[in-house]
Amino acid sequence: MASRTITVSARIAGDREAVRVIVYDTRDEMIAAAQRYNGDTFAPDIIGVTQARVDEHRRTVGVIVRLWRERLGTRVVSHEMHHAVTALYGAHVPDRLSRRAHLNHYNEPFAYLYSDLLARLVDRLHALGYYDDGA
Repeated sequence: MASRTITVSARIAGDREAVRVIVYDTRDEMIAAAQRYNGDTFAPDIIGVTQARVDEHRRTVGVIVRLWRERLGTRVVSHEMHHAVTALYGAHVPDRLSRRAHLNHYNEPFAYLYSDLLARLVDRLHALGYYDDGA
């Protein structure tokens, strides 16, 4: 089993927030690590996993994004990072029902909308020659 850990960070409301991204060689390795983390089970077609640690107020205090080598395209990476960002952003808004219901790492429709639109834009920009294939 091999994996590589990458940490990315950015500021929100003055605080630096970090996301740990772990890239596994295989899907099975990714799922096994995710299951060891919190015991969750995953759908047979899962291609990425975002997991969050929360405090006693259900605010996100840490995020791990798990990916595997064969699925590192724009759509999957942006989808999982959307989950991470939504959870971290939700931890910074006032405590109200909408935060708990929508600003967490479980909002699949929101993440799919974002990742699908972003991937389609990147694909079109590539097709129109805006990206250098060597970059």
